[in-house]
Amino acid sequence: MNLNHEAQIHYTVSFIGGFLGIFPIVNAAHFLGSAQTSNLIDIVLGALNGEGNTVFLHAFGAFLYAFAVFLVTFLPKHSKANVKILAMLVDVSAGVAMWLFPTEKKLPLTVYLYPTFFAMAFQWCAFKGAYGFSSSTIFSSNNFRQFISALTEIFFNGDKSFSLKAKFFGITLLCFHLGLTLSWLSWHFFGNAGFLFVILPCTTVVYYGKKTKAL
Repeated sequence: MNLNHEAQIHYTVSFIGGFLGIFPIVNAAHFLGSAQTSNLIDIVLGALNGEGNTVFLHAFGAFLYAFAVFLVTFLPKHSKANVKILAMLVDVSAGVAMWLFPTEKKLPLTVYLYPTFFAMAFQWCAFKGAYGFSSSTIFSSNNFRQFISALTEIFFNGDKSFSLKAKFFGITLLCFHLGLTLSWLSWHFFGNAGFLFVILPCTTVVYYGKKTKAL
């Protein structure tokens, strides 16, 4: 497999991560659903405050996230399933679910995180990086850290060997935020139907990945 093909797929999947990740932010929950930190904290706070309904809603979200991780870990060893292709199908399904979500915001805010919880966890575990670098396609904290670290090595420590690392994490960040930007524009003009446009990059990943044998 050509490592450059793997990287190009990673960049496209990062675009998808940004594209779908904005859904709960622009709808109702107003925070990123691609990570579990806030959700797990809310479980603890709900329990401490005696809010059983809050605990249940957030615990079910944690279950969805955990179940996606379980599937990507389990399926390759017990079936012939290609989890990377499955991840694209899950992302398309998430886009459809986001389209169908009611816009009246009558549901508990946590529920708006559910499609993102499952789809982004599945995607993250299926696409883990390229060029030997571990990189998330669904949020930017570590990617940003790695990018700044690599730039520091190059420009302040005089080590040009970090050039590939800087390029890889820099493009990953760019693609993620490009996806986020185009997603916001799609949502702004088309409402939740704008998330259906995720079909295009997901189809591109599957087609290009199979053509180059990178999936």
